[in-house]
Amino acid sequence: MSGEGSPSSPVCAATNGESSLELAATATEADVEQWVVLAQDGHAQQVLDATGSPDAFTGLPAAGRARLLYARALAHVMLGATEAATKTAVQLSAFCRDHGLPAQDLLARALLVELYRREGRLEEAVEQLARAVAQEGGLADVSDRQVQAALGALAVALRTFGVAEEARRVDERLSEVEAMLPLHQRVSRWSNVAIEHAIAAMAARRVPPFTCDQALLDRARAEIGKAVALADGGSYAVVADEARVIDALALAVSGDPQEALERLGEADGVLERGAEAIPARLLWAAARVHTLVRLGRPEEAVATGREHLSSIPGSGEAGDRGVLAYEALRAEHPEVEDAGTGAGAALALSELRARNDGALIRALFRARVHLWREVGERRSLARRASLDSLTGLLNRRGAAGPLQNACARPAGIPVAVLLVDLDDFGALNDACGHLAGDVVLQHVATSLRDLLDGQDVLARWGGDAFLLVAERDADGALALADAVRERVREAAEPGSADAVTASIGVALRTAPVEEADLVARAELALFTAQRAGGDTVAAC
Repeated sequence: MSGEGSPSSPVCAATNGESSLELAATATEADVEQWVVLAQDGHAQQVLDATGSPDAFTGLPAAGRARLLYARALAHVMLGATEAATKTAVQLSAFCRDHGLPAQDLLARALLVELYRREGRLEEAVEQLARAVAQEGGLADVSDRQVQAALGALAVALRTFGVAEEARRVDERLSEVEAMLPLHQRVSRWSNVAIEHAIAAMAARRVPPFTCDQALLDRARAEIGKAVALADGGSYAVVADEARVIDALALAVSGDPQEALERLGEADGVLERGAEAIPARLLWAAARVHTLVRLGRPEEAVATGREHLSSIPGSGEAGDRGVLAYEALRAEHPEVEDAGTGAGAALALSELRARNDGALIRALFRARVHLWREVGERRSLARRASLDSLTGLLNRRGAAGPLQNACARPAGIPVAVLLVDLDDFGALNDACGHLAGDVVLQHVATSLRDLLDGQDVLARWGGDAFLLVAERDADGALALADAVRERVREAAEPGSADAVTASIGVALRTAPVEEADLVARAELALFTAQRAGGDTVAAC
């Protein structure tokens, strides 16, 4: 797609002299989303200039910083800087895993699939694609825009590797929320699919009976028509160019060749575009070579093919360039379609090798998907074994590792353990029933979870007891315990029969200690609080 940055856009701010550090101080998530669009829209270098210090964008949440890295990776792709794009995509994937952003991690993996493929690193591309497909099942909320973007990118990657059944399944998930997708994503989705199908239709000419797949080409025309209708004369100028190219291509293969040549002349503006239009430029050149051959001008066709093969930047995409390369070869050596010639035999062997390689890659992909899905299931089982089914918190088993790590922290780092026990909880169960007791435990768990930050550990220690592990000094630990006590009192409706209080025992360490010793001290403090009548805090 193509569009112009508005005067108030962050790209325009950068080109007007505002440094990336100045932009970092004021950038919003809306700015980042605009960078993602503009990176694909012919403004790749300006996006890189505007985001030149990604570590400085500390005011953005983790999801915003991930999108910033994605915008930079896309910009590198559009500028043909594959090595820089790969490095950024790897950085993005690691960032997403560290910050629990599965949809954006899948998006990074889908991008790595394409980048590794361009570099000829097919095994690594297959590995990333398999891991992405294995992750996809965990993205349940298709109404989430990040999930939508990830699924769209995954579908493209799957079609690229010829895994049609998986691509259709992902496309079906997206079709359920088509109307909810952002406009630029809907336009881009139909545009990408149309170009892919046009290329596949022309690729069919390399095997007997050496004719274009007309049904697939008709489908591409319908799809690019949807993209144009969605764009509705807006700033997506490249989509209009793509539509003109695909219409001219249809005439070139089965219509009036003279009219096709005229249509190609009307569509030659696509040749002035950058990396975002490389597939369309290659299709334009292939259509012109084919048309010139049909018009009996093979010498001109050969010269045209050679000119555009050398002038259109190499993307490493065998499918895209293969369409033009074959048309140029056929113009120069018409006997290539004769199985009795050396050229024909060489072509047949090349196509057979390509099909066999493709089948091998797809078999490897399915095996890796199966493996990663099994790994995911085992991890899921392990997580479930470490979680309390009632509250969703860690159970005693799940808390063992984090507790051990906290107790082993270096000297000088204070760590507090809080044992929280609900007062007279057995009486509440007897009076109100166990279902009411379960509801109270769930309310308490939710209330305490909301109180803590992401570094603290909260677990259901057993029965009506909870364990908290937090990096706090003595004053901080007591303040946290008081806050916990208040949250427990607020967890039930005021004045209701299931209102509860809690006794809390606090133990502190400032040097490495055995976790059993620290928990034992917290238990002693808890007994002290309970003997004091409950609803109180004691430290040991």
